[in-house]
Amino acid sequence: MYRWFGLGAIPKAIRPVVESEGIVVADEGIPGRFLVRKVNGPGRRFRHRRAGFSGSLVVTSKRILGFAYRKPQINISVDDPKTAGIFVEILESDWLSLSFESSLFSDKWSGEIEFRFRTGKARQFQEALTAAGVRPRNR
Repeated sequence: MYRWFGLGAIPKAIRPVVESEGIVVADEGIPGRFLVRKVNGPGRRFRHRRAGFSGSLVVTSKRILGFAYRKPQINISVDDPKTAGIFVEILESDWLSLSFESSLFSDKWSGEIEFRFRTGKARQFQEALTAAGVRPRNR
């Protein structure tokens, strides 16, 4: 889908912004998975939900961005104290996991949200994310 339609690309409107911020590591057109566990929020309840997507992940000197089908899913400044509540983990040699408790971003929500990205740059992302304040997770 990425090669034919550009699904999973960094949005054209965002690209100049992230380039001006100084890209540390980026990858686009990568397969991903969105997982939720025991998530409760206003009008929503999920015990376990999984969905696949084509997306992109970008770490700049100022922020962390994750997109699924060109829609922003993760957009957090590296200066934001909430960054310390995000966990990064390499699940296999090429699967990178970013997970967090949903209540970190909204008091009305609870439960774990996880984004998995399949990228050959998993190790580079892990290093850049931990340098930005994201905590490594060892299960």
